[in-house]
Amino acid sequence: MKRAGLATCVACASILAAAFTGSAAAVDTNIYTFYDCDGPAGTPSSFTAVKTRLPGAAPYGVSAAAAFRLTDGSAIFVVLSFGEGNFSPPGIGHSGNAVVTCSVDTAVGTFEFSGLLAPAP
Repeated sequence: MKRAGLATCVACASILAAAFTGSAAAVDTNIYTFYDCDGPAGTPSSFTAVKTRLPGAAPYGVSAAAAFRLTDGSAIFVVLSFGEGNFSPPGIGHSGNAVVTCSVDTAVGTFEFSGLLAPAP
């Protein structure tokens, strides 16, 4: 009887592990190309980065994105300002933290995102 219980437990654990692994592998991402970048020495002139895709019901394609992982794994572009007329927390322009500015094409137009490149973990 104990063996049947153990076998059932192992079978359930295997099914759950497969379900979670499948869902993790199926995460969709959006790919963005940042170009005409300006920043301190060592800032690339362009780069490609990804972020997890928002659900279809989300109103804006980058509304939840503040961090974009560079596809080469070298850094994370942390966006502090989403461009003229879009969200920019008060004081970001004066803080000196948004040292990298790049153009990026989105589903709703071209914007200049400003932020910093942080080393990837």
